[in-house]
Order: sequence, then C-alpha cells, then structure tokens
Amino acid sequence: MIDPERLQEAKQALGRRLRDMRTARGLRQKDVAERVVSTRSTVANVETGRQLVDRVFWQQCDALLLAGGQLLGGYDAYRRLERQHHAERDEAARRARWGAAAAGLTGPEQPGSDLPAVRQRFVLEPRTGQDASLASVSLLDQAAGGAWEGLPLTAPGGRFFPGVAVDVEVYPAVDDGRILATVSPADAGWRWRRSPQRRLVAGRVGTPTGDRLFALDAGQASRRLVGVGDDARLIIPRVYRLDAITAALLWAVANLDQSLLLDDARLEASRAAAVQYSRLTRSAVSGDIAQGLDAVSRMWLGSAFCADHISRHSANLTEAPTYWTCEQYGEEASTWLLFKHKLHYLETTAGWFVNGSSRPTRLFCVPPAAVTTSTEPERILLLLAVALMESFGIGVAVTDEPEYSALPGLVLTQRRAIVANWIRADGVWHVDVTGQRSALCDYRDAVEHVRAHSVIAADAAGDRLHALADYLELDWTRLRTRCAELGEWGLAGIAEPRSRLLSLDGVDRACRFVASLP
Repeated sequence: MIDPERLQEAKQALGRRLRDMRTARGLRQKDVAERVVSTRSTVANVETGRQLVDRVFWQQCDALLLAGGQLLGGYDAYRRLERQHHAERDEAARRARWGAAAAGLTGPEQPGSDLPAVRQRFVLEPRTGQDASLASVSLLDQAAGGAWEGLPLTAPGGRFFPGVAVDVEVYPAVDDGRILATVSPADAGWRWRRSPQRRLVAGRVGTPTGDRLFALDAGQASRRLVGVGDDARLIIPRVYRLDAITAALLWAVANLDQSLLLDDARLEASRAAAVQYSRLTRSAVSGDIAQGLDAVSRMWLGSAFCADHISRHSANLTEAPTYWTCEQYGEEASTWLLFKHKLHYLETTAGWFVNGSSRPTRLFCVPPAAVTTSTEPERILLLLAVALMESFGIGVAVTDEPEYSALPGLVLTQRRAIVANWIRADGVWHVDVTGQRSALCDYRDAVEHVRAHSVIAADAAGDRLHALADYLELDWTRLRTRCAELGEWGLAGIAEPRSRLLSLDGVDRACRFVASLP
C-alpha cells in the first residue's frame, strides 16, 4: 500500500533533484522560470515539494539543464506512483462500503462483448479504481412465464449520489434487424405499465460472444404496447443497448431523480430562504438553510444559487470572460447535462457574446487521480459536459495539475472576478464580486498558466474533445458513433426523468454536437 507520506517524499526528492541540477549550472530560480515560461515562486515551490506542475514544465527543465530525461522520467514515475496510490485507496473504500459480497458482483468480460459474464445482478459500479468494471450487467436464470423475475439495477452512491435500485424486467428477445422482446399479456397489463417507481423493460439477445441487453423506460414500453394484440412483441430500438454511455445516463438520472422528487417541497422552502442572500454582493450561505435535504438536493440548491449570482453580476460585462469551474468527476459534471437551470444558464451567458470578436472560455482542473478513480461511465459524463459547453461556442481548456483544485469557481475579466463556489465547499456556498488587485493577480496567473499548458490544447472544438477523450482514456471513435445514434433518437426512451427540475435537453444536445464534429 502506497501511503501519502511516501508520495510526499517522492515529490520532495524530485524537487531536490531539480534544485541540485539548477545550482550545478549556476542558475537562479528566476533564470529557470524565465526560460520555461513560469514564475520564480512556482520554481521555488517545486523545489521544496509544495507543487509539482505539469509535464511540459519538466520537459522544458530537462532540456534547459541538459538532464538527459532524468527530470521528466522522475515526474512520470511520480505520476505512476500517485495513480497507484489513488487506485488502492479507492478500492479499499469500495470494499469497506459495499462489503465482501460486492467484490463478487462483477466478473471478467466475455471476449468481443460489451457486457461482462453472467452474474446475479445488474450493477452500475461506482468509482472502484483503475481496473474498475465499466458497466456491470448481469442476469438471473429464466423463470416461468418468460421473464427474469426480480432483477434489480443498482445505481450505487458516490460523493453526492445516495444510491438507488431500479427494477428491471428482462424478457427473451430476438434480433432480426430489430430487437423484438416477447412480453406476456399479463406482464404488459399490470406488472410495469403504471409503476410509480423507475423501472426498465429489457430484451435479452444471445450472441456468440455473450448476452446483450436492450432496454426501454417502462413508461415508454407501455405506450408502445397500447392497443396491440396479445401476441405482439415489444420493439426496442437498437440504439438503447445497455453499455457504458447509457449506463452513465441511467446512473445519473436515477440518483438525481429520486432525491429531487423526494425533496421537492422542501427544496422550494429552502430556495425561498436563500433569496435574502441573493441580494448581497458577497455572502457565505450556510448549508443550514437546506437542513433536511439530502446531498443531491443541496447540490441542486447550491448550483442554482451560484448560477443566479453569476447571471446577475455578469449581465453587463463588456468583454468575454474566462470561467473557472470546479467539476472533476462525472457525478459533478452530470449537473450540467441534466439540471434545467444549468442549461438555461449556459444558453444565457453564451448568448451575451455571440456577436463579439472574442468568445468566452471555461477552464477545468482534472488531475490524474480523478481519471484513475472514475469508471468509464463517469468519464463519459465529464466529456459530454465539456461537449455541451463547446456546443455553445465556449472554448474549454483542462489542466492536470492537482494544485489548481483549490481554486474556487469564478468568472474572470480584466477588472473583476465574480466568485461562486458550491462544489467541495464544506456545506457553505461562497459568492463574491471583487476587484482586489492581489486576488485578480492570483486568478489571472492561474488562468494564463492553464491556458498555456492545457492537456487538450487545440484550435478546433473537435480536436479538443478528441484530446480530452484520450486523456480520459475513452475510445473517441466508438463514443462518436454512439453519440450519433443517441443524439438522433434522444435519451428519453431509456432514461426519462420524473422530476420537473431535470431535463435531457442538455445531454441530447451534447450527443448531437459530438456527432456533428468533422
């Protein structure tokens, strides 16, 4: 097990190596900073082990100090050690959370199949480390009457998500170019037609490489069988195959939907209580006004409060700003795709600069640890959230340097910063509008560095998203193909929200944008 102390020692050792090579060549910290386009304080922080900076920095230092790859190799070795540490830590947390039984829920994948080997449940795994299963799908044995009874879809909790169970009725199906599931009249009549809870109706198709599931939301399925004969089969569009991307949306929608529906009335009361703070230029709104709400509802309330603050104070901006956003994981990024107010906020703020000579930009910090401790469905949600922003003409840059994780959410112009932070804010939503010189210099320095060292730097949106897919270890070609299919059909057929606060318009738009890229 790699402990944090060992990581810190490795970072300090790398910093000492840089210092020793610099002094051996008679260079000052300022000299190095000027030649690698950095600052003296950054070089000082790196040498003492307080900061690591990105790979470009170490490449430049290697060349400047004629280190022969020693510095860059040391940086890469540290990153590997860091990834291993986070993977081990997350796996230990998963085992503690789900117990020994959870470790046996997923098995090795069958060759050539998108689905793992047959097990006893349908599971969408939470973050489980570097070797996590992508979207675990499993089936019970066939029961009398043709359906697989009692098959749950488990959408586990996360940093915010509480975890939910969704009933799934699985029926035998054939693939003749269409997916045709054989549903008994009794099942179609009462089992799931008007279920008050989220439920899926799935067809199981056997293939030489393993079983595949194609699913519809139960409400959608029931509407397809209205007025048809008892011997009619249910047509399930092929686009609704259960794989990593549909698993991602089901996981997010199921968790968000349940919490927002249960807290609907209390949410209204809490939002009314927050109004008194919205008139202030600066405030730290305690989460006490959201007392009694679960984490997802507090997430929605904080997000809406901060979006309102930014909208009110940026309506009169005369220049395209830079946005700094704090989302690092797909769970957090799913709010851009699914919260109605977030889509409206994007549409409104992007529209202010549609005719200007410069366009707004949005910056993310996604350190390697956030990648290695996320499953593929979560990483897909993060990429789709970035695609949604790009679809409004907002250029995105991403840094992999964890040091920038502490920067608050903000909107930056030359003369002021609008601060609005609700992610990882310890139960307090911080909002502010400041023109303080030291704060602006701090923010500007971070923004300029991230722009200059973005891990997805490219001129075109498609190239940036392709680079992001590579960084997130996603198959860009396969993802574009699935986005084209799902963008054409829309995702309501499999993940229709129930809450009035949710919408699939954002994720549908993101899918269509990815599909449209040259």
